[in-house]
Amino acid sequence: MKKILLLIAAVFALGGDFEDGQAAYDRSDFVVAREKFAAACDANNGLACAKLGALYQLGKDILPDTKKALELYEKGCELGSKEACSGAGGIYVSSDKEKARALLNKGCELGDGFSCATAGSYLLEEKKFKEAYALFEKACKIGDELGCQFASDLKRSNKL
Repeated sequence: MKKILLLIAAVFALGGDFEDGQAAYDRSDFVVAREKFAAACDANNGLACAKLGALYQLGKDILPDTKKALELYEKGCELGSKEACSGAGGIYVSSDKEKARALLNKGCELGDGFSCATAGSYLLEEKKFKEAYALFEKACKIGDELGCQFASDLKRSNKL
């Protein structure tokens, strides 16, 4: 019983790091946000890893560090954060299209509309119109306006 209570207390404590990090971020206290997101990421909170990756990518309170951001995004993606998959995919777009595509596809599978629309655009370039349309439709259903626009444009193009 004692072990269960300790486990429950630990879960609440770890959840607090993320919440505290988000509150610090909202008030532009990026030093505290980075510390709290780092603690939550270390405890395997994928969304915290994504938020921390964004802080490194954007250079909030520190010099921008794309390598560190990518490391954090990839960890967050492995932990199931759609935002982290999208962030990592975005970094890889200019350097490794296959890696970008894999990460964006995973983000799409996890329910990120932007990832679906971006992955669909890769298929559009390859003239895989039906597959692209399916991803654009999925993006649209998730609420991504660009995905809706791409789906509509593709449907009107008579390439399906």
